[in-house]
Amino acid sequence: MPTIGVGEPDAPMPSALGTMNGTWRLDKLRGKPSMRGYLETMGVPELAIEAHEKGEEDHETIHTIEFSDSHFKIKKQSRVTDMGLDLKLGEECLANLPGDRVKTTIATTENPGQQVKIVSRMPTMNGMANVVDTKTLQREGNFLVLVQTLTIKNELSGKEHTTTRYFVPHEGALIPLAATAKGSVGKK
Repeated sequence: MPTIGVGEPDAPMPSALGTMNGTWRLDKLRGKPSMRGYLETMGVPELAIEAHEKGEEDHETIHTIEFSDSHFKIKKQSRVTDMGLDLKLGEECLANLPGDRVKTTIATTENPGQQVKIVSRMPTMNGMANVVDTKTLQREGNFLVLVQTLTIKNELSGKEHTTTRYFVPHEGALIPLAATAKGSVGKK
């Protein structure tokens, strides 16, 4: 029986750990979940960083994940983000951005369902950046925790920042998308 939404396996797995398939909520009380350092490294203006921090403080950040032996799919939702990513493991994906810019992304895993490494190279407000986003499923006592380690390095300045965020299984209805998130303006 599927248990999507509680961070437990939806199919038999060789490990008792389970899989990261399901819906996860950012644990704002653990670690330092702020994206400030990441956004500063990208060259995002201070006012926009403050708005991002307020949005994450006032609203939930939700990640819904589907992970198989060949694909990694994630839907990220918060007050400031409404985006999805669907990657075939081991295959580079190119995304065309406004202004003839290109973002490259590749996802790999050594342990399907329990760990994924997403490497991106993308243009930012102050040059190209390399981003390594590693998500690892961990069991802490009777609870599953999804640990995200996000490292960004600006190629031009050499500035680098690592953020570690913790996600816990989300149960219940998903939050309605905030009007400020990308893609939702003007929708009812």
